[in-house]
Amino acid sequence: MKNYARGILSDIFRIMKYTSYIFLIVVLSSQLLWASSSNGQTVKDVRIDITLQNKSLKEAFSQISKKGGFEFIYNEGMVKPYQEVNISAKNKTIADILGMLLLNTRLDYKEQQDKIIVIEKPVVERPITIPVTGKVVDEKGSPLFGATVSIKGTAIGTRTDENGVFKLDVADKKAIIVVSYIGYQKKEIAVNDQTTFNIALAPLDNKLNDVVVTSFGIKQQQKALGYATSTISAKDITEAGSTNFASALYGKAAGVIVRTQPGGASSGVSIQIRGINSINYNQPPLYVVDGVIIRNQQQYGQAGFNNNGFYTDQRIEGNGILDINPDDIETINILKGGSATALYGSDGESGVIVITTKKGVKGKGPTVDFNYYGTEEQAAFLPNYQNVYGQGYPVDVNLEVGASADGTFPDANSPSGWRPNFRAYADFGPKMLGQKVQWWDGSIQSYSPQPNNYKDIFRTGFSSSANVSLSNKTENSDYRISYTRLDYDGIQRESGVHKNTFGLNSSLLLSKGVSVDLVANYVNTITDNRPYQTNRLADSFDGFFGREEHMGLVEQKYLTSDGFEYVPYNQTQRNPAEAFVFNVRPNLYDYFFSTLKDQYTETENRLYSSATLNWEIIKDLKLRLRMGNDYTARNTDAENYNNYPVAFNTGGTSTGAYNVTSGIYSILYGDALLSYSKKINKDFSATLTGGFTARHESYLDQASGTTEGLVAENFFSLSNSTGILSTSYQRQYLIKKGTFGLLDLSFKDYLFLEAAYRQEVSSTLPPQNNTYYYPAINGSFVFSDLLRKSLPAFLSYGKLRLSYTQNGNPAPIYASNIAYSQTSLQTINGSVPQLSIPSAYGNNTLQPERKHEYEIGTELRFLNDRLGADVSFYTNKITNQILGLTTAPSNGAASQIVNVGTIGTKGLDVALNATPILTGNFKWDLRLNYSFFNTKVYALAPDVKELIMPGSSFEGGAIKIVARPGEELGNIYAYPIQTLNGKPLVDANGYYDNDQTRYVKSGNINPKAAGGVSNTFTYKSFSLTTLVDYRFGGQLISTPLKYGINAGMYTSTLKYRDTQDGGLTYYTNANGVNVQLPSSATSGPTGQTVYHDGLIQSGVLADGKANNIIISAADYYFNQFDAGDPNSVNQGTAIYNNSYVKLREVALGYNLPKGLVKNLGLSKVRFSLIGRNLLYIYRTLKNLDPETTLGNQWYNQGIDNGSIPSTRSYGFSLNATF
Repeated sequence: MKNYARGILSDIFRIMKYTSYIFLIVVLSSQLLWASSSNGQTVKDVRIDITLQNKSLKEAFSQISKKGGFEFIYNEGMVKPYQEVNISAKNKTIADILGMLLLNTRLDYKEQQDKIIVIEKPVVERPITIPVTGKVVDEKGSPLFGATVSIKGTAIGTRTDENGVFKLDVADKKAIIVVSYIGYQKKEIAVNDQTTFNIALAPLDNKLNDVVVTSFGIKQQQKALGYATSTISAKDITEAGSTNFASALYGKAAGVIVRTQPGGASSGVSIQIRGINSINYNQPPLYVVDGVIIRNQQQYGQAGFNNNGFYTDQRIEGNGILDINPDDIETINILKGGSATALYGSDGESGVIVITTKKGVKGKGPTVDFNYYGTEEQAAFLPNYQNVYGQGYPVDVNLEVGASADGTFPDANSPSGWRPNFRAYADFGPKMLGQKVQWWDGSIQSYSPQPNNYKDIFRTGFSSSANVSLSNKTENSDYRISYTRLDYDGIQRESGVHKNTFGLNSSLLLSKGVSVDLVANYVNTITDNRPYQTNRLADSFDGFFGREEHMGLVEQKYLTSDGFEYVPYNQTQRNPAEAFVFNVRPNLYDYFFSTLKDQYTETENRLYSSATLNWEIIKDLKLRLRMGNDYTARNTDAENYNNYPVAFNTGGTSTGAYNVTSGIYSILYGDALLSYSKKINKDFSATLTGGFTARHESYLDQASGTTEGLVAENFFSLSNSTGILSTSYQRQYLIKKGTFGLLDLSFKDYLFLEAAYRQEVSSTLPPQNNTYYYPAINGSFVFSDLLRKSLPAFLSYGKLRLSYTQNGNPAPIYASNIAYSQTSLQTINGSVPQLSIPSAYGNNTLQPERKHEYEIGTELRFLNDRLGADVSFYTNKITNQILGLTTAPSNGAASQIVNVGTIGTKGLDVALNATPILTGNFKWDLRLNYSFFNTKVYALAPDVKELIMPGSSFEGGAIKIVARPGEELGNIYAYPIQTLNGKPLVDANGYYDNDQTRYVKSGNINPKAAGGVSNTFTYKSFSLTTLVDYRFGGQLISTPLKYGINAGMYTSTLKYRDTQDGGLTYYTNANGVNVQLPSSATSGPTGQTVYHDGLIQSGVLADGKANNIIISAADYYFNQFDAGDPNSVNQGTAIYNNSYVKLREVALGYNLPKGLVKNLGLSKVRFSLIGRNLLYIYRTLKNLDPETTLGNQWYNQGIDNGSIPSTRSYGFSLNATF
């Protein structure tokens, strides 16, 4: 491995060395070229300010000479007639100023080094002409300076001045004026009888000729692409104030599914493009920023983040894409299919997200932009809790724990004479009617419903993001410097993020044909108390609390006055004055102690940068060399305070803990690209590109922590450990390199063909199999260009595309290694090594997974582009699935990684856009996208009938997510209810039991359809944008919801609890059998107590007769949906349909009047009201937000383990340009 790595690294450094030589040569040659002129600048380069009123032309030349450094040579007699010159120009080139000065004169000039020679124009006999004047403005009415105005068919023309005004002489009324300006549609106007014109130019519709940034920064025309892409603009990303760009992608690109983990600005975002490519090792998309691959979640290794339950990681983790500043992004281009990502090889198997950041824009000099987003957010989409009954169990359980039948305990200190059972995790106790009772802390409280007590665990969060940038572009350089400060306080108390982001994007023209691009981003992030999962409040009965609980009181009492955790009722010796009076469920108080008292701080410093050399060696031959780096230093410090004084320690252990970690993550990246473009003849053109890329990834993690508690109270030092220190050090290295070629052919600019081939080498595979190849081919046919005359007029544009590609996926780091694990054994003679086989054995013949994909699509536009459609259908198969199969214990390992199995995906992506209304002041733009995919398992190992996804077996094995040959990937299987003659079988106690001998399909975690609908309404200076996204089909597993039903927490569990909610009236006879009575009955035949909470489950008894057994509502919920019981019912309680339609974003904006803005010294000001995650228009999950699932594995989207509520945010934004 070392020799292999050394060889790959030598390739990288050899490229760096050659790059340095070339760079040095280019710089030296450019200096010589610049030295060939006096100052290296021309009249087109030098900008000055000049204002003259009624001055002579001679005086104008003199001022230009002083300010610009050029010497004027002219004949005095030529300039003498021009004595009244008026001009006002700021930051204009000398060429522009001379053009305006000499516009209506008989003079011209020529430039020789630093001299300007004024000459006379040749005298031409002109016929009688008609003088015309006019003004050229943009779509908003602003003047366009420098627009070209000419007479069609002649060489006569002029340019507009800074006010957009032009003067021109035309030969006659038949003349046609042609007006053009970069970025706008050319316009032709017949003169006729007009002499004054007011001409408005419309922005150029680039939909057909858009330049799209594709793999390795290669720019291509949109119409030439033989595969589907989606482009997201800066406005789409920042308009609603998202703290990261990934969360802003919901519903904006067909085939793209976004999952934002709850917890706010520090929580990770997972993106899935076009289904699933690997059962065990499905990769996330590749992220490329300004051509350089950056770190996302590679440091977590094959385990990923938040995939393995609460006890593996209690905090909600983030990922690297959170560090990409949304305000710095110009565009995002999403490459979806295999042909689109072919040049990236296996890294792009799950799609590529290409991010281009903002650069300096040519304008009237340096520009300052300021953007501010401020929002308030609250916990949203919370469960619908019932607020009628307090803590208590069914009657028999109440009696078992020593309480009265209704769940109360007699209490002389309670004004009501009784108190609730504060230890009960269920809510089947007495009705909450405001009775005064003694509370668990000894105080007297009102036994009343607290509808918001779960919401009151959290606080109102705030987010503040301020961005300022300085940018400019000249003839030889451009730059943009930006700074962003993000301050975020999440809804979990004491959690927050403070982030500083500095960005530089610059380009410099060294000489003709040679330029360099320098990009650097530094991100400093401090995360305080990263959000803590609420799993122990939702997925554990020890975290359940009654509907009468006062959360403000819990917040007061979880901590004693001397800073320790609350004192339980049976540990009064620790603090008699503050000890609880009654027993309680502990997790709620522990949660407050963990989130409010304990301290957890992350400090992360990240620098990702690149340097690119662009060299046009000769005409049509270009070389690009790029080096990039992504370096992160991360440190954490976790201080867990002592729960109680060390004086009360027992058993040689203590409480409290101190843990520190440090991580160093680095990606060193390089690529070289040589391209040759040639127009072979008037019909054919070709581009041939060859490239090489290599990168080295390094992930180093070290952790140290105390064990068995702290010796001295709350002294946070590794030297204060009761037990032996726990230390670990993990190293992960990856080397990849690739060589590729690309051929692009074009015929008459309507028929395009592209072929690509890549050789790849990966260090994660055995040496004999670590080199592999990927071919790809795609074509595009713009049939509307060929068949324009025969197509109907309503069809503006039509294109067909087709592609085929192979791709792959190597093993994760070290997964294929065959190596012993070494530990030390202590002996009387010293330490000796002990070698053992790891439980997961490698494979020295492992090969990469292989993906074969076809894609066909079309792009259509109608009614002059008022309506458009982009449709893609794709199908693929991925063979050689890398799976860990169980082995016999005699082999020495529990499993071995092997190539076995095939899966495949078929899918459809549809993107529609329309402008239904377009008038003078009002415009309505509509975008809609839709996608579905179906991933099928074609084969596994010959003797393997199914694979159960890790961590996806629940309720004693009654529920599981599996991969089965011949079925959809991600199917949910569960025990069915026992039946008799097709009807549910009811046991002797009145309950259903499961048939544990078989499983039935109960759903699939993947959606059947997903997408979004965006509307933008523009009226004068106002605009309103709304985004609705949706998901239809698929199921979700939530054991916390089932446990809440079991405990009677939700409004749905009020059913049957009394007569008005459908309960039957009954009494219990001497044999313990419930006997039904009329609803009006007040007592049994011999005075027995009457209940009104009975029900009879539909079904039959063992003898085939209809069930007639009455059970109480409390017994029904408590027993029929018992937690962890393989006999309990799961369909509809732990397995739910998961569809929704959500109002994701709203932004109402207003552009301040130009006059007001100008008086403020600004050029543009926009104010907006914004909102995110506002409401569900429709959802099938009533007591859970379907977007609160955790983990980055594909199957975790269908599992809820209890995390933290999602949020709804409102706020405003202010955007100003100076």
